[in-house]
Amino acid sequence: MKIRLICVAVALSFFYGGFASTKGASASNASSGGKKAEKKDADSGGEASGTGSSGTSTDADVPAVSSPDATASAGAEKKKIVGDPVVLRIGRKEFKRSHVLEDMKLLPPHLIRGIDPDKLFGMLRDQKMSAYLMVEQAKKAGMDKTKEFIERLEQMKEELLARAFLMREIALKAESEPALRTRYAKYVTEFKPVKENHLYHLVVASEAESKAALDELAKGKDFGEVAKAKSVAQSREKGGDEGFVPIQILPSPIRERLQVLKSGEYTKEALKIPGQGGEGTYHIFKITESRDSTVQKFEDCKDALKQMVVQEEVMKLIDRLEKQYKVEKFNEDGTPYKPETASAAVAPKAS
Repeated sequence: MKIRLICVAVALSFFYGGFASTKGASASNASSGGKKAEKKDADSGGEASGTGSSGTSTDADVPAVSSPDATASAGAEKKKIVGDPVVLRIGRKEFKRSHVLEDMKLLPPHLIRGIDPDKLFGMLRDQKMSAYLMVEQAKKAGMDKTKEFIERLEQMKEELLARAFLMREIALKAESEPALRTRYAKYVTEFKPVKENHLYHLVVASEAESKAALDELAKGKDFGEVAKAKSVAQSREKGGDEGFVPIQILPSPIRERLQVLKSGEYTKEALKIPGQGGEGTYHIFKITESRDSTVQKFEDCKDALKQMVVQEEVMKLIDRLEKQYKVEKFNEDGTPYKPETASAAVAPKAS
């Protein structure tokens, strides 16, 4: 079920969403290939094991995983992947590489921007494993036959229908050049500069690695050099340079660490951000000069404009439907609900 990707999406949003949302840079969806067919699973007796339509896939059908926005590391060779290999086997149940890539396509591009592609693939593969194991145990326990589960399933169907309706009604408008140009003109008119800092970011996979990195920084080694040598974030190639970021829009755990830093300082303790299965990553930050944000060029904030158009069109659609169906709202105590004054639309984040 595609709903299993929610956990990964939330984790990725917490890991990297703050940085990705500040830049308005575009990201392409990860490629996926190979058509799926199904056959009965001899062990579970119910769920199918997917294979390519001809049993195998060509390299062109299933391209190598690539970072959504990234260029390859200098001197790194692109992986040569033949066909559509099995990447997970549980008993006689097999999951192929194309199945994981299909899941990757469902993640919002801005959430996976800047993440090492091998780590992302591993996260999605492990998430698929966890989901399958839990589903099998739940079935053995008869949980799929309970009243609560059936009611929840109906609720999920309604949610999926609502999303499908929104996609049909709004997706084309989000890709409309005139609509984006109109929203850009509004952004320029409403723009107000905010303070932003040049942010550097170093990510490692363990506490021991974070302490080793901090030791090198304490000895006076350049932050960029340490990031290039140790960081697992995509920005490592640029010495951890994340560009200019308005600190106040970052997630609160990061914002609290950065607000006390002066220009040229770095965080003396790594911030642990939880991940899947109790694991996590350790983050070290540095800020340098401060400046006032400036109006972005249209092409630089096109993705952010698309999000705004979608948000505004959703609000218009819901408002129209509320009137069409004569909706009445009440407070928790049963008194008539009075909506608060709508806040102004948020402008694209400065890069």
